Amino acid sequence: MEKAWKIVLFSCLVVSFLASSSAQTCLTQTFSSNKQYAKCNDLPVLNCFLHWTYDQAAGTLDIAFRHIGTSSSRWSAWALNPSGPRMLGSQALVAFANSSGVAHAFTTSIDSMSPSMQPSNLSFPVSNLSATFENNNEMTIFAVLSISESLLSTSQVWQEGPVSNGQLGIHPTSGANLQSTGSINFLTGQSGGSN
Repeated sequence: MEKAWKIVLFSCLVVSFLASSSAQTCLTQTFSSNKQYAKCNDLPVLNCFLHWTYDQAAGTLDIAFRHIGTSSSRWSAWALNPSGPRMLGSQALVAFANSSGVAHAFTTSIDSMSPSMQPSNLSFPVSNLSATFENNNEMTIFAVLSISESLLSTSQVWQEGPVSNGQLGIHPTSGANLQSTGSINFLTGQSGGSN
């Protein structure tokens, strides 16, 4: 009987450890504006996190995309892609820090495998677009997206790459940079990585 209790106790400890080790980092993140979001996900690669609040009545998605462990010589991006978990067709929010460390954000539609990474309109309206670069290693993009119900469960893509003399360079084409895609459901909060 004592052996059975030890097994039960050990099993409980293992389950407790596994549950705590899988806790989402995004749940403990805060923003300098004290803004809070209803849901968040730790994205599986590139040290990125997505926070959001969906307002069903307004049809808007208020998001914060955070990339930690980056630098002022890197750009960060997050995108929705209704055509699948890939770069081509992505509707992206992009941010980078200038030489003074001031963050700049813009939208761009990825319409080729060699995108210009120049500002362009997306297939849905975007408002309140801004970015912050804090602690010398943390880029956060903020925006409000006006999306249709068809985009409430869709594919997402996130990425990072080099910046040189204010020009955004091509992201690496191996490792985590090729795994930075997945699914997202803004109603349930469920996401899947690297499809």
